[in-house]
Amino acid sequence: MRFSKVETYKLELLFLFALTILSLFTLFGNGSTGTSGSSSNTFWLPSAVMQSTAALYAVFIAIFILSLQDNRENINSIANRIKPTLKIVSYTAAGTIYFNGLILIVFSLGTFSEAKMKTLLFLSLFSMAASLIAIVYSSMNLLSDISGLKTSSEKLTYISSLLKGQERDGSDNPVILNNRDIDFCIQSLYDESPEVRTIAVEALSQVREKRAEEALIRLLEDRNSSVKIAAAKALILIGGEDAVEPLTRQLADKDPVIRSHVIQALGKLQDRRVTGSLIKCLNDRVPEVRLAAFWALGVMQDEKAEEALIAKLDESPAEFRSQAALALGKIGGKKAAPALISRLQDKDPEFRKYAAEALGKLGDLQAVEPLLRRLEDKNPGVRNAAAYSLGTLKTEKAVTSLIGMLQEKDPEIRITSVYALGEIGSHEAVEHLIDFLDDSNPWLRRHAAEALGKIGDVKAVNPLVRNLDDPNPEVRWATAEALRILDKKNLIEEEDRNA
Repeated sequence: MRFSKVETYKLELLFLFALTILSLFTLFGNGSTGTSGSSSNTFWLPSAVMQSTAALYAVFIAIFILSLQDNRENINSIANRIKPTLKIVSYTAAGTIYFNGLILIVFSLGTFSEAKMKTLLFLSLFSMAASLIAIVYSSMNLLSDISGLKTSSEKLTYISSLLKGQERDGSDNPVILNNRDIDFCIQSLYDESPEVRTIAVEALSQVREKRAEEALIRLLEDRNSSVKIAAAKALILIGGEDAVEPLTRQLADKDPVIRSHVIQALGKLQDRRVTGSLIKCLNDRVPEVRLAAFWALGVMQDEKAEEALIAKLDESPAEFRSQAALALGKIGGKKAAPALISRLQDKDPEFRKYAAEALGKLGDLQAVEPLLRRLEDKNPGVRNAAAYSLGTLKTEKAVTSLIGMLQEKDPEIRITSVYALGEIGSHEAVEHLIDFLDDSNPWLRRHAAEALGKIGDVKAVNPLVRNLDDPNPEVRWATAEALRILDKKNLIEEEDRNA
């Protein structure tokens, strides 16, 4: 165990307690009779202990300063990491010097029984041994930091401390490391321990270090699956065009978990050269791999995948069909809308819901009438998806039906209807939306305020002003934003009238 892991405030109390006991033992119980001659012959021992400890401590301080100088780019971080070690060694050395100095003083002033004198000499030697162990062990750790020659265990601890420092900052930004630490992490990618290789990959991915790309590509061929997965994830953040081909080769890996992560990485890199390879993955024998391929093709938005995805709309189980519908909604090809419209009457309500949702994302107006009919669907999820999509398409024909849906028992449908009316900008719905400003559901109040701001009708100003005192902070924020939008719109209209 490294000293840096020890809670030093506990050691401070321990050192203080030990020194107090030793001081009391040394100072009290001494008489005018006893062994005095022999004590004069033992002055050299505590004196030698003091001198040896002071010399060793000076060497330790020199190593400590060397460690800081070798890390000038991040001196505060290094100093904080070494601080517990420095405190422990300093307490041990100071305690040893103090105790042996006290023995010298008492030897010169008092007399002892032979037993007490031997005990004090033994404690003197023991204190020197404790100082020696603390100084030598800590010096080796510091020298290890300077030279970079660490065992796998030490590398794991060191890189973990770098990542934990970022977690303590509570920041979502990339980790900031100095060049020495970056080089150390790159070297650790070749460590024999898979745990070290994995954590080094994680650190380099968080620091977005492009110099590591070549080494990370090599790790895609690593024997350990965890390392390969970590490398694939890291290449999402670090990798460029050079990473695409090596990642594509990993689609043939026997491990389906690795194939899934590689597909996700290729999707996020959005290089359309791999569209054909990802289409082949739609027929993988492992369901999780096929689902990853649907997701990746949707993210890449390549129309070359459109026909393959349309073919999967009739594939069972339903989960694959739903993912195919969502992917088509993101791609937005010409053939997607007719294919999805024809499936709005599918027997599976979950699939109808995803088809309705995808049609809204496509933005194709030929979906309006079929979606209007889905507002009467027996399944609330389908009605909700249709209402949302009609709002996205800004379909004025849907206003009457959406106002009617404001009376639905399902709060989610009411919220979606409020959102859709705001997106459409329906002045006809203003009075109904004002009523929702007093609803017991804070989500409805918030979305009603947002919708009224989007519509921009001045009739909503006074009701919105009253809602500035709403007990829910999100409702107050939405209300204030709606009033800001209304005020800006009124100023523009007034300028137009004066022009």
